[in-house]
Amino acid sequence: MKLSDAAKHSPFRVVRDAAFDDLALLGANDGRVLVYAGDARSLERLGKTSAAVAVVTTAELAGGVPSSLGLATADHPESAFYDLHRWLHRSSDFYWRDFATTIDPSARVHERAYVAPRNVRIGARVVVEPNATILERVAIGDDTIVRAGAVLGSEGFEFKGPAMRQGRKSRAEWDYGTTNVAVPHAGSVELGARVEVQANSTVDRSLFRVATRIGDDTKIDNLVHVAHSVRIGARCLVAAGATLSGSVVVGDEVWIGPQVVISSGVRLGDRSAIVIGATITKDVAPGERVASDLHVYRLP
Repeated sequence: MKLSDAAKHSPFRVVRDAAFDDLALLGANDGRVLVYAGDARSLERLGKTSAAVAVVTTAELAGGVPSSLGLATADHPESAFYDLHRWLHRSSDFYWRDFATTIDPSARVHERAYVAPRNVRIGARVVVEPNATILERVAIGDDTIVRAGAVLGSEGFEFKGPAMRQGRKSRAEWDYGTTNVAVPHAGSVELGARVEVQANSTVDRSLFRVATRIGDDTKIDNLVHVAHSVRIGARCLVAAGATLSGSVVVGDEVWIGPQVVISSGVRLGDRSAIVIGATITKDVAPGERVASDLHVYRLP
């Protein structure tokens, strides 16, 4: 899609046209995406968003956008961005095309499990236990196990409302309206081969086209929450009660201990480890181990 086409469905004023394949938040490093920047701090993050090919911002901030990027302006960039997102989700196949659910004959799906009648793919030798729920837009790789009570493909937690100011001075004048308005989750969930999602865990589908993904051989313990647009690499272990907030990126062979909380957008490098109960608000480098007091030390 081009910005000039998007402007037909959202209050953009196109300054430099450009084609994009997906929408994303600042920090995205995959694909060719449209993002928005509502303030000067956001423009700083734009420089670290390697996937961005186009941006929506205010006329006042437009001069700070690199000339290599497509550019559109709007009085309220965030609202204009999500107006476009809602239209794409509701009225186009930009994000998704429906299909009838397919279940490999060798899969074992318990009679008390729920599988949506469309937009689900279940691979060979998959096991789905009682009371598990597989909602639309979920793909499950071969030899994966979904334990009792797990929910895959649930709607994530993304709302726009007054609380989104979050006490930030830079957002004090932003117009979030007077109530909470849901942002639809237009994406999907992909589980690789030999994944295990244990009892009563939840995996939300992504906000945009790039799926919430759990890589091959990764194991998810009981009562874990994997939020929208999270991407977890291969051979990871995520222990009970952990929370991975939206757009977290986890490398390969990472250990995440019980009751760990990972803040939105944080990246955990390959072979890093997060100790029980830690709250992580900044990126963790490959091979680092972070304890609950945020002390960082090298793995022995």
